[in-house]
Amino acid sequence: MIDLFRSELLRARSRRVLPMMLVGGVLLIVVAMVIAGANSHKPTQSQIASADAAFKKAFADCMQGQFLGPGAQLPPGYTSLEQFCADQAPPHVDTGLQFRDVALLLQHTSTFVVLLGVALAASLGGADWSAGTMTTLLTWEPRRVRVLLIRALVVSLVVAIVTLFLQGVLLAAFSLAVALRGTSFGAPPGLVGTAVLTGLRVSTVAVGFGLVALAIATIGRSTVAALGVLFGYLVLFEGVIAGLRPSIQDRLLVRAGGVIVSQQPIYDQNASFSSGGLSNQLPKVLLGLTEAWVVAAVYVVVLMVLALFVFRTRDVN
Repeated sequence: MIDLFRSELLRARSRRVLPMMLVGGVLLIVVAMVIAGANSHKPTQSQIASADAAFKKAFADCMQGQFLGPGAQLPPGYTSLEQFCADQAPPHVDTGLQFRDVALLLQHTSTFVVLLGVALAASLGGADWSAGTMTTLLTWEPRRVRVLLIRALVVSLVVAIVTLFLQGVLLAAFSLAVALRGTSFGAPPGLVGTAVLTGLRVSTVAVGFGLVALAIATIGRSTVAALGVLFGYLVLFEGVIAGLRPSIQDRLLVRAGGVIVSQQPIYDQNASFSSGGLSNQLPKVLLGLTEAWVVAAVYVVVLMVLALFVFRTRDVN
């Protein structure tokens, strides 16, 4: 098993797509941060003082109940009025780059990171089929279940390392850009820890989607099959059918991944809100945090079991 693991890891490292993704991702991050820095500027002390005064006044007004309607409850996701007011009246400075947006930045780039993990996993899973070397591999190691499980482990490790590395580069580049051309004013305590947890969740989702891509590549015996099926699912099923039938959102993979990354449940969009943005009746939760993890796990397990069954029983020729 150790020899098979080393062989799969060496095969993954030798794929040209791996350094291409790493170099391309780093270059894209550097270019994006240079552009963002060029369009940003450091605020003056008077701007910071003015923003601080405005924040304190808005926060005080919120704590006195001026942001809530009469008898209105806190919206879902908030456990205290102080937490709600901190989000509703954050310190704002007229500058492009603000360090308090770092966790939000990782969330907004999560789609790109997850898709990168999917493409990488599909490539690693379909390479032997495309090159016609699967027969050679199975001649050396005929136990197919072990082959696919070890490959799944290697794919998970590679996707996790690549996505964590690129998010680390993004975090470092953003911090440098903020230090040179932005401000850390208004950054709440524990923000770095929040950003790290967000990055870990993004990489976890990328690994899960990568295993789905590996399973489809194994069943379809092709990298193109995995990418085609996944992107078709995204566009045709979740993009169209989910829009027509919102009630099925609690059973959709991409919606579950979004909830895991953002830590924000999906609520019933038909819930009524008052003019202040709040209602006395809390909206119905369509997909909660725990349910999102369960939905994602079910997709991964079912597809991997199906891939194991197909790979074990079907002739490779």
